[in-house]
Amino acid sequence: MASTRREVIRSLIGSTILASVIGLVHLLLRGRVLDKYPAVRRPYKKTPGLLRPPGALSEPDFLAACIRCYRCQDACEPGAIQFYTESNGKLFHTPYVDPSQAGCTLCNKCGPACPTDALLAFDDKADVDMGSVELREDLCLSYKAKDVRGKQELLMQLGKEPTEVDAVDERRGPCGECYMFCPLRNRAIKLEPGAFLAPIVFTDHCVGCGMCEEICRTVVRGEPAIRVVRTRTMETAA
Repeated sequence: MASTRREVIRSLIGSTILASVIGLVHLLLRGRVLDKYPAVRRPYKKTPGLLRPPGALSEPDFLAACIRCYRCQDACEPGAIQFYTESNGKLFHTPYVDPSQAGCTLCNKCGPACPTDALLAFDDKADVDMGSVELREDLCLSYKAKDVRGKQELLMQLGKEPTEVDAVDERRGPCGECYMFCPLRNRAIKLEPGAFLAPIVFTDHCVGCGMCEEICRTVVRGEPAIRVVRTRTMETAA
C-alpha cells in the first residue's frame, strides 16, 4: 500500500514538472513570436458617437421607447449587444454594440424581441443603418503585401533587411477576412482582382455592423485597419 502511495506521489510530481516545463516552453515560444511581430499602438482617429443595435429608432425616439428590459440582449446569440451603465447618464441601461468585443451579425432577432418597437425588424440587411466604416490602407495586411514599399517598411520595423524573399515571409498576408465576415459582401466590401485580397469599401452600402472590425482586431494586433464610424449622436437619427 505504501509503495502504491509513493508511486502516485511520484506520478503527481512528474506530471507537475512536465506541465511546468510545457508552460515555460509555451511562454518562450510566445515571446519569440511577439518579438517577431511586435504589437504597435498606432494613432487612430477617434469616432465618438453611438452604435445602436440594428433597426433602432431615431435617438430621441429610441430613448423614449426603450424600457431597458434587456430582451434584445437575451435574443442576441453572438453576444453583440451590451448595455450602458449609470455612469453614462441618460444612456444608462440602453443597448449598444461594440465591435471591439463583438460585431452584429444582422441576425434580425433583437427587433422582434423588443416589446416597444424601439428596435424594428428589417426586411433586408441593406436597409439597416447603424453607422459607417473607415479603412486604413496603411494598416491593412493585404495592402502591405501588395505594396513593396509597405513590405520594406514592415521589415525595417522588425529590424530585418527588406529583401523580397523576407517580404513574402513576413507580410502575414494576404488576408481578406473582412470580406469573408461581411454580411453584405460584394456590396459593402469587394476584393481587388489579383492575389492580395485587398478590400475595397463602399461606404454607401455599409450598414456599420462592425463584423469587419471584429475580425480585423483578431488578425491585426494594435489598431484595426478597418473600423466602424459611429454616425449616430444623442441629437441625430442613425
